[in-house]
Amino acid sequence: MRCLTSATALVLAVACAAMSAAPAAAQLSTDVQNPQIEIAYVQPSNPALVPVYERLKNRKVLEQLKQFLAPLKLSRKLVVQFDQCDAPTRAYKPQGGATICYELVANIEQIAVKAQPNTREAVLVGTVVQAALHEVALGVFDILQVPIWGRSKDAADLLAGLIMLQFGEDVARQTIIGTAVFFELSGKTWTGSAFADVSSPEAQRYFNYLCIAYGGRPKTFEFLAKAEGDKKPIIPEGRAARCSREYEQIRKAFNLRIMPHVDPDLLVKVRSMQWLASGAAK
Repeated sequence: MRCLTSATALVLAVACAAMSAAPAAAQLSTDVQNPQIEIAYVQPSNPALVPVYERLKNRKVLEQLKQFLAPLKLSRKLVVQFDQCDAPTRAYKPQGGATICYELVANIEQIAVKAQPNTREAVLVGTVVQAALHEVALGVFDILQVPIWGRSKDAADLLAGLIMLQFGEDVARQTIIGTAVFFELSGKTWTGSAFADVSSPEAQRYFNYLCIAYGGRPKTFEFLAKAEGDKKPIIPEGRAARCSREYEQIRKAFNLRIMPHVDPDLLVKVRSMQWLASGAAK
């Protein structure tokens, strides 16, 4: 697959590097850094998670993520880490860090094996991208004091979906579809949370996410709202009609609340960096 050079690419290159069988080829620059981003690979106590920990650390996944986050101006430090959570996710705490759980990465890898060979890599990359963007978004909302109407996890999903659409059509299709396939193969669970949780039911989060994709790129994701034979469309007709408005709402909110905290000079530098990783999911 191709990894794009883009400031909004964030963890696309990270995910590619993490899951690639080839040696890392991303260029890490010493003059493109964000002093407010700290990274950590917390060594797991569970021996079964050690291979995941070692693979992510050896691939310098968080080092690349830190450079992609370089243009973001934050008023305090944000720790972004991989850690053992004894659960697929760890609830974000105010003034806390963004944690991506080894258990979730391991689960993504296990589910991806069930996918067809031509979609396996998309499941790996798309779902890791979504998970990482989701956790970072929660931290950014907190630090920048972004007003959230409704549930914060829903807003983080929408922001993740918005950013994933900025990769270009091919990559947007791969990451969005990969996440959708993961949801289906996992038995319609995203992170394993209960329906009584403070978060919205996972199916609802899933459809919010797909609606943003269809609303932002209706031609690319036309199939999501199109019936095929006796099969109903993935996004119901009534909901599909509202997706463009939902996309515009999250896009305007992003431009209003987050873009003023982006350093334009560093943005240019990040865009000029070359990020390349290739390899098939195993």
